[in-house]
Amino acid sequence: MPMDERNDRRDLYEEFESEVVKRGNTEAFFDESDLVEIFDYASDYDNYIVKMEVLLYGAVHYPKSEALATRRAWLYYSFGDVEVTTEVNKRVSREGVLNKLLSLRARNADLSMDPEVMTKALDEILDATEDFEDEEIIQFTDYAMEMHLEDWLKANRERIRSKCSYPQTFLYEFADRSEENEDLETAAQLFEELTMLEPFTLDFWLRLATVQINREDYEGALSSADYALAIDAGSIMALRIKGAALYRLERGPEVVAELYKKVIDSTEAEDTDVSTLAAALIECGRQDEAIAMLSTYLKDHIHSRLAIDVLLVLDRRYAEPYLRALMATGIISEKDAVEWARGHVVHGQFASASTVCLVYDEINGFKNDIPFVLEVCYFALNFKEVVRLYKEKYPILEWPYLPALTFPYLMSLVRLGEREKALEEAQEILRALRTYRRAHSNTELSAMFRLTPAATGSMVIGYMENLKNIIHALKSTDEIPADDFDPMLI
Repeated sequence: MPMDERNDRRDLYEEFESEVVKRGNTEAFFDESDLVEIFDYASDYDNYIVKMEVLLYGAVHYPKSEALATRRAWLYYSFGDVEVTTEVNKRVSREGVLNKLLSLRARNADLSMDPEVMTKALDEILDATEDFEDEEIIQFTDYAMEMHLEDWLKANRERIRSKCSYPQTFLYEFADRSEENEDLETAAQLFEELTMLEPFTLDFWLRLATVQINREDYEGALSSADYALAIDAGSIMALRIKGAALYRLERGPEVVAELYKKVIDSTEAEDTDVSTLAAALIECGRQDEAIAMLSTYLKDHIHSRLAIDVLLVLDRRYAEPYLRALMATGIISEKDAVEWARGHVVHGQFASASTVCLVYDEINGFKNDIPFVLEVCYFALNFKEVVRLYKEKYPILEWPYLPALTFPYLMSLVRLGEREKALEEAQEILRALRTYRRAHSNTELSAMFRLTPAATGSMVIGYMENLKNIIHALKSTDEIPADDFDPMLI
């Protein structure tokens, strides 16, 4: 559909929504073809309120309209009522493409139809059609894609195009659905064809560039973004894609930074834009500028975890107030905090992970994932926090002698120079473990450790041996380096 027709459609839709839906002005005039256009436009956005109001208006003003009756049948189908769909669809005397497709959908409601039967039915619809209307080719393409008949669409692409006075609608729908199905190669080919048919349509270049960058075709994405910017120099999407392509191609962080500055100054800025700009500024050696930019952004975007993450890695002192403000909102659960911290752990950013955990604990208090918090703080070298947390959380722990709790605690004491205290605590833990071990079988212990009895027995033996090793090292007359007997490292 040409751009001016698209705009006319949108204007009609907005006028109907304003006059009829919102103001209840049923005397506002819309002819039958207007209502069809409005209904189809509302379908693109799944606006059931507008679709219902169109049908109610049509029932009063155009009770014999077969086009609106067809769309009423489609609405029933969308609600899952196949029986009523079939009944209403049969009332239409002149069966068109939409009616045939709806009959096909109803017959195949249980999805039992063989692909051969399905393609034969689509072939019959195709053969009987001289010129697809926009809504007809959209529904035709969508159903073929829903039924995983992409290969049939590809094989019949030229035949289908020949039945479309405006083939761009078919190509766009096919490309859109292909991208949705992650068939990026097909989507790129189709969007490229669209740019050749309409070289001055911004949306086609943007869609092509998006697919290209997702395919890691950065040269192609850069070229398409430049074409889009030639059409609209202020296109934020085009600037974003060009910047991302240049960043991936490693062609000057200064250029990338300047592009992304324009992006984040717009109302369309997203968290990923801010993080990309920060990365580019860091590569330019402008770390202070990156910190200032992130801080400014976070003042207006308190919920931006991505921006906080980048700032955490850059300078935790600046990040903490924003992290604390977010935690104080109550929208971050303990599970969320753990997953957030894990995101840093997988990149070896233990200091950032521990900051997330400690701030959450300060505001909300960890109750379940305490072993994880202790381990994270230990590897972040926050030994005082490990000792403090262990002592504070001890009363609420169901069984405080899990190795994930005791090893970070004992070794933190060692690394803080409190070897005698560590020895005393290790001996007490070993005594408690032996007592508990004698009173419970492997089967009973397996429920606690969530392992099989045999695996539990092996784990407990290994646990006790590690404790003995710590005690032996701490009793030695030589001051054995902590790294030599740290079970967290061995």
